[in-house]
Amino acid sequence: MLSEGSVHPRISITTISSWNWTVEQDIAWFKANDVAAMGVPTTKFSADSEAQVAALAASGLTFTALSAGTGGGMIESEEAALAELAGTIDIAQRLGAASLYFLTGPTPPRMATDDAIAALVACLAKVNAYAQERGVRLAIEHNSVSSRQIGFVHTVAGVAEIARAADVDICLELQNCWYEPGLPKLFRDNVDRLCIVQVSDFLLGEPLRNNRRVPGDGSMPLEWLIGHVLDAGYKGYFEIEVLGPAIEEEGYDSAMRRSIDWLSERLEKWGA
Repeated sequence: MLSEGSVHPRISITTISSWNWTVEQDIAWFKANDVAAMGVPTTKFSADSEAQVAALAASGLTFTALSAGTGGGMIESEEAALAELAGTIDIAQRLGAASLYFLTGPTPPRMATDDAIAALVACLAKVNAYAQERGVRLAIEHNSVSSRQIGFVHTVAGVAEIARAADVDICLELQNCWYEPGLPKLFRDNVDRLCIVQVSDFLLGEPLRNNRRVPGDGSMPLEWLIGHVLDAGYKGYFEIEVLGPAIEEEGYDSAMRRSIDWLSERLEKWGA
């Protein structure tokens, strides 16, 4: 049984949740709060990324996954996709992270989504082989339709189709699928592909883009969602990813701590 204030061992936090902190501040907070597992968004690295990666490697933390922003190239050619992700794959290997997840990147104007999906699957073979040689599993994150300019897959059904066709995994972002029908079956049918499950809340009526709440503060059926993920047989990490105006106003320390408490209490109660 967890003691009061303890962190459930299946909880991770991506440091998108502390967006304006440095990598060094992130490491210090994780250690001070006994949070053992971190998700690493490479978009937080500064020009001195080598020193930051070295600090992470020396921290003693567990790295659940790296996330890579893709500015393009994922549907242009196999060579372009490899160039886009190879450096981040190398960092994941160095940090011992089992997974690297990414968004699909944009599509050219007026390209149909079916054509973009076919192009993506065709372009992933070389970069997937590169990752597998280094012990890293690639995964695709389905993003909000409000950020179409950085990704064109917006549903669990869509990302599952790509994952099976391209032999990659899925970063399941509950924020971006809670309104999708048929989720319990989608979770069951694709649990073998889930590398990470990201948790946050959303308050109906607020702007959608980059606007999340601490779990329990919003309108999402989070307990129902997490319960079905667990019932599907998922055994991995639940990763907190909160950001936006409410998080900035509350402060990262409080928002992340409350997120941990909410999720720890429920995972403990459910025997996860």
